[in-house]
Amino acid sequence: MFTFRYAIAVFAVIVTGAYCLFGQSVLPFRLATDFLTGLNQPVLIRHAGDGTRRLFIVQQAGLIKVLQPGSTVPTNFIDLSSKIFIPTSPSDERGLLGLTFHPQFATNHYFFVNYTRAGDGATVVSRFTAINNNSVGDLSSERIVIGPIAQPFSNHNGGMIEFREDSPGTYNLYIGMGDGGSGNDPGNRAQNINELLGKFLRITPDVSGNNANPAYTVPADNPYVGVTGLDEIYAIGVRNPFRFSFDRGGTKQLWAGDVGQNSWEEVDLITRGGNFGWRIYEGTHCTNIDGCGFPANYVGPVFDYSSSGATRCTVIGGYVYRGSQRALNQGTYLYADYCSGEILKWENGQQTVVLDTTRNIVSFGEDEDGELYVVSSPMNGTPGAVDKIKGNRTSADFDGDLKADRAVFRPSDSTWYILNSSNSGISIIPFGLAGDTPTPEDYDGDGLTDLSVYRPSDSTWYSLRSADNTYNVEQFGSPGDTPASGDYDGDGRADLTVFRPSTGSWFTKHSRDGSVSFVAWGLNGDIPVPGDFDGDNRFDFTVWRPSNGNWYTVKSTNGSFSINGWGLTNDIPAQGDFDGDAKADLMVFRPSTGEWYLRKSSNNNIQVYSWGLNGDVPVAGDYDGDGIDDVALYRPSNGVWYIIGSSTGIVVTPQWGLANDLPVPRYDTP
Repeated sequence: MFTFRYAIAVFAVIVTGAYCLFGQSVLPFRLATDFLTGLNQPVLIRHAGDGTRRLFIVQQAGLIKVLQPGSTVPTNFIDLSSKIFIPTSPSDERGLLGLTFHPQFATNHYFFVNYTRAGDGATVVSRFTAINNNSVGDLSSERIVIGPIAQPFSNHNGGMIEFREDSPGTYNLYIGMGDGGSGNDPGNRAQNINELLGKFLRITPDVSGNNANPAYTVPADNPYVGVTGLDEIYAIGVRNPFRFSFDRGGTKQLWAGDVGQNSWEEVDLITRGGNFGWRIYEGTHCTNIDGCGFPANYVGPVFDYSSSGATRCTVIGGYVYRGSQRALNQGTYLYADYCSGEILKWENGQQTVVLDTTRNIVSFGEDEDGELYVVSSPMNGTPGAVDKIKGNRTSADFDGDLKADRAVFRPSDSTWYILNSSNSGISIIPFGLAGDTPTPEDYDGDGLTDLSVYRPSDSTWYSLRSADNTYNVEQFGSPGDTPASGDYDGDGRADLTVFRPSTGSWFTKHSRDGSVSFVAWGLNGDIPVPGDFDGDNRFDFTVWRPSNGNWYTVKSTNGSFSINGWGLTNDIPAQGDFDGDAKADLMVFRPSTGEWYLRKSSNNNIQVYSWGLNGDVPVAGDYDGDGIDDVALYRPSNGVWYIIGSSTGIVVTPQWGLANDLPVPRYDTP
């Protein structure tokens, strides 16, 4: 038998070319556009933190919508338009600006909003109560927490509100207040500790249910408690902290994007008692309005960038990434600029443009899992939208270049032959035995596909992990099971999974915590076709039934199921994301005619490709690295790969493989 020690020795000697399997950097993200469309001036997307995985979309004119997991059509949660100062022009920054949920919302039902009120446009922060199992908000339940705070102009209203647990069981509400507007803060309000404008406020709202109590109290360690200055103030010297967030990891630091005047945009780490410089400083640059001395307790920005004479104009503060889908490195701060449409990151002391979009980005959002979303306002007649940021994993990607590699497993010599797309380097790696089933997936979460086989004779999985070159052996399954590994729990690592035809059951060992789950889904004769069909970063239990051509899916978002007829008895299922919407599409290859039949998840459009011969093996994957899976075939008779690149067009590659080889991309679900 081929042993681990021998495997590593051969691996070290035989890998040729400039190929490096280990130590690759994290994958950049994909922007799954139009996650939600048709929105009326959206400004924010939030989650309730109650385990329901719902998303709440805030629209500036007062309507808050709620999106259930797995749905694409939000419903109304609460309509506050009767209370809101409705914006009168595209440049009017007033309206419904902030939403947050009390950390105990699941049991106390309280959520909070920040709006400029009808009539005078003053800022109000109010508490409302959700009813009917927290499904809708009760308009009559409003209790004003703080305000009205007079706003002298129509801009620089701030608006973001967010809770943080500052000590066990103590949940404080942070409120970002702009300087009240106009140019250069004419009243110098940001530096005036006897005004609430141009500040961060921190209060502890009353959630006892007894409205006879004060609406809020002030934390005893707020910097101006017991001394000159307003007790509610937490930090001063900000111009318009339109968007801020807490890093959910580590010390939960408060990151804020503070919109500049004409020349500089800045991002700050807001600390208790800090003075962040405005109107003396714009970013790190003196305005010469009040001289250039550093004010007491001055704190400079983490970084700033120029918006003078450039396409950039307004920083949109974002989030420190703490998700599990490897959309970014852990701890990377993501932000944007409203005018340029650029999405940028701050990492290792460097600002980098990650993606240049055509969007007018107004905010980011974070779901319960720490994955991120992008909210855009209407532009050129196009309604507002929400896009989703997803990790950009590519199937059968052994070298980390976001392109599927041509690779085969040769049972006759139990060897993997990999042609790396990054540099045409060749890897020849003995791993496995004749009769093993290739099960390549990313089991260690480093973004690279790992060598792996499933041994039907004893239901044992063998894998070589690319992250640290360790060898893993686990028995999971029973004779007769079909391996169907994938990331079912959304932690960025593939889970050992088998489909048991004899009982129509799925068994999964979760990489997140080692637990085993069971799902009864399917019949004897069904073919497991797992993939992320609902776009939630988790594989769904799906079978294709040759007897009737139906696809049966249990959606991981909410446990609902779908049945879709697509294919004929002798077709071969070949699911993948062929339209770039980050959801698996229904696709079959028909050997009798050499045709592919695609039904796109984005719009249900049908597309037919005449591509292939009887006996060809479908090997869909993203071979050109554009984030869209390509129609591709492996021809066992000559070892040639035939690919229709979604961005490169038709590619017929030189031979890579022999008769009886198993093409690896066939066994790694896109």
